[in-house]
Amino acid sequence: MHFCFYPRHEYACAHVGHCPHLGGAALGSVVDAANENGDYLEMLHGPLDAERRTVAKLLLELETLRKELEQVKLELRLERQNKFRTGGEEQEPGETTAVENNSAEASAANAEPRKCSPVGHPAWFRATPTEFDQAIAVATPSRCPHCGGEVRCFPDAELGEHVQEDVVERVSQVVCYRHPAARCRSCRRWVQQAGPGEILGSQIGPQLRAWAFFLRNDIGISYRKVPRTLRELFDFPFTPAALLGFEKLVAQPAEAVTDDIGQKLASSDGAVPADETYWTLDGQRAYYWVHGDEKYIHFQFDTSRAGEVSRDVLGEHFAGTLVTDCYSGYHAHVAKAKQKCLVHVARQAREWQKLTAVGSRAWQFFQDVKEFFQRGCAFQRDRQAGKLSAAEQETEKAWLRGELARLKACPLDHRKALTLQPRLVRHHEEWLVFLDDPRVPPTNDLAERALRPLVVMRKTSFGHRTRERAQRMAALMTVQETTKRHGHKASEIYYRLLTQPPNRVLEYLYAGGKSKS
Repeated sequence: MHFCFYPRHEYACAHVGHCPHLGGAALGSVVDAANENGDYLEMLHGPLDAERRTVAKLLLELETLRKELEQVKLELRLERQNKFRTGGEEQEPGETTAVENNSAEASAANAEPRKCSPVGHPAWFRATPTEFDQAIAVATPSRCPHCGGEVRCFPDAELGEHVQEDVVERVSQVVCYRHPAARCRSCRRWVQQAGPGEILGSQIGPQLRAWAFFLRNDIGISYRKVPRTLRELFDFPFTPAALLGFEKLVAQPAEAVTDDIGQKLASSDGAVPADETYWTLDGQRAYYWVHGDEKYIHFQFDTSRAGEVSRDVLGEHFAGTLVTDCYSGYHAHVAKAKQKCLVHVARQAREWQKLTAVGSRAWQFFQDVKEFFQRGCAFQRDRQAGKLSAAEQETEKAWLRGELARLKACPLDHRKALTLQPRLVRHHEEWLVFLDDPRVPPTNDLAERALRPLVVMRKTSFGHRTRERAQRMAALMTVQETTKRHGHKASEIYYRLLTQPPNRVLEYLYAGGKSKS
């Protein structure tokens, strides 16, 4: 604020030059000082006002982005809901969508979701065949499957008929299973025993279910396309919802086989590569963990990426060698030995080398790191192929150990190189474990290859909505991949899971398929 002063005004005070109220100071001096102070304050307040305007602009932009984010979330939720809507469903003229009514969507999100078909969804029922290709008389169970009690048979009662459709030797077949009336003397339940190739209470047989599991979990076809595929091949219609019911039926025996595979890995004294990949669970981040070797593969689903998930699979004190990348979640794992993946560091060196000048000290460091890890992997391949003599092996081992010591101590001046070098130092005892143990691979490539089908499926299915379905898929993938490592067909193990108890399935799996049917 500037003050105006007119000393020659007609009403001017006679004491302008020496005002007694200002201690004898001249009024003009006081006004000049006040004006100078005002200019100084304006200079100080100017940047503050500019910053206030900037902050107000950023707050406005932040609020706009927050609204856009909420809008995108609502659109994503609507898109996920529409994935499972039929093509014949149309929105009513007065219906309000989730995107159009944010407040209604927010209140509906807190309510319990309704698990029912949309209004107007056409019902679908499988027609029961009236003609049979084969009729099989099933014997009475010797013991009650529920309580193990004695079973009483009523031979004069009418036989119970169960009609089941399946594909046998690539041909559709309808079988009628005839069960005698039998009742447990202890629990008083009416009991039946499954005939050959029969699933009690089901209209669809185990062979078709096994192929559906194979198409879904091994080939990676979506839930909607699996029924279309089987209908095109065998003219056998069923719904995607039925495929989910198939998985629930096979989940319990698959869990028993999965637990046994996990125990065998935990008791192994050899090398077990491990890795993890992210998954989506109802829009949130989750993870699939994989542990395995040449004979067994185990998948574990969890919402946590903490290392305790791996320790739950292999145990707190693992007697073998754990082969992983440099993820810190494996640091607390207690194992006989740990081998870090050479390919991960070589890949990192290749990427960071592009950021350095050709011929510089950092560029040469990254080049030496790549050569070091390439020679390490080549040494393992040549040793397994029997191409190296004992003397050549010792020479290569000495070079690898010496080169690792040089790489850990060489002077560097680039930021990326100074990031990679401490990693070599931090895990200095975990890079060359494979030199002394031929069973240990220098990479965790086996685990990464086991996760590859899940990565492909993640891009096409967008994850799961419930934890139970994700865990079921982990169990089915465990059984399927272990089966293939033992030389069996995936569809065959699924068939046996549906028709045999878990102990018979394990006998078939581990004995090379010599178990009696």
